[in-house]
Amino acid sequence: MNKNNPSEHQDPSEAEWQACTPGDLGRFVSVMKKRKQISYLISAAEIATVCLVVGGIGFFGLNQLSNSSTTPQENITEQHQHRPGGLYCSEVLALAKDYVANLLDQKTTQKVEAHLADCPSCQKKVDQLQANRHNNAAELKTALQKQADWESYVLALNQ
Repeated sequence: MNKNNPSEHQDPSEAEWQACTPGDLGRFVSVMKKRKQISYLISAAEIATVCLVVGGIGFFGLNQLSNSSTTPQENITEQHQHRPGGLYCSEVLALAKDYVANLLDQKTTQKVEAHLADCPSCQKKVDQLQANRHNNAAELKTALQKQADWESYVLALNQ
């Protein structure tokens, strides 16, 4: 065994080991830090994407719930088509009390009647109003007073 030449009796795996060149360890640490930063950025992007997707689903889901007060068929009809008579269901229902009390002008009455002829849902609601009309004396008195006021107004315009 030669103490001056240690490689003679060393393990073969130890003989292949060499010291790092200056700067290799620093470059290795720098690369590892960059990989860690990229890993954090990717994780943050994934979390942000999940939050956006969940938020979007929540927003559109709540929006659908708030619009579900009418049936889907009514939503499609009111958004895309004019109903017979040129009136939407919501317009007919707003005019229903005056229609039942005969307070509408002839043109509007014709539009409402054209709508009612083709819309069983609105017809049912108007029928309910007509049935209840005679049960409420105060409402009947108010309706008759409105009609009388309207007629006197029209007569005053014609003179």
